[in-house]
Amino acid sequence: MGSAAVTVRPATAEDRDRVVATVVAAFASDPAWEFLTGGEMARVSPHFAGALFDLRVADGTVWVVDDCGAVAMWDDRTQPRVEDPRRAAVWAAYRAAVGEHSWASLQRYDDALHPHEPVRPYWYLGVLATHPDAQGSGLATALLEPAFAAADAGGFDSWLETSVPANTEFYGRRGFTERIEVAVDGGPTTWWMRRAPR
Repeated sequence: MGSAAVTVRPATAEDRDRVVATVVAAFASDPAWEFLTGGEMARVSPHFAGALFDLRVADGTVWVVDDCGAVAMWDDRTQPRVEDPRRAAVWAAYRAAVGEHSWASLQRYDDALHPHEPVRPYWYLGVLATHPDAQGSGLATALLEPAFAAADAGGFDSWLETSVPANTEFYGRRGFTERIEVAVDGGPTTWWMRRAPR
């Protein structure tokens, strides 16, 4: 199936369970997720995927294919950072659910990435996931298009980070051609990647 045949739509709260299942399956061997879950992938990944979804779905920056077998979760970081009680509540619930060991692992990962974080404004791709049963069918590429269109219309960069070397090639073919390598103490080498607006 080519990307032209893929129907992409904004996610709704009712999609949560299916999105979580897709993300957990897609990231089952991801080295960054292994690190930030504190080595407790099976227990923690559903909570983490759910938190990432909850943070974004109300903003309209989560896109899915109809059966939620693929998902893209973005942050629109084109405005100055402001305190958001909703985000704080999501992270507080996540911390309570997973415990201090996994929470500390996430904090170590974030602390390593933060000094290299791009300067706003930009669009941030937090999650791009395709269920293993559907990989290679053009779904991920199609799911990038709505945010690319918004970023391009505003003249904004798009950024992501990945800890999977093969992913750098996938994203490079989709316009993320600038890389910043980040060392994560005790964790995987990670790359910030930039796509300039078209």
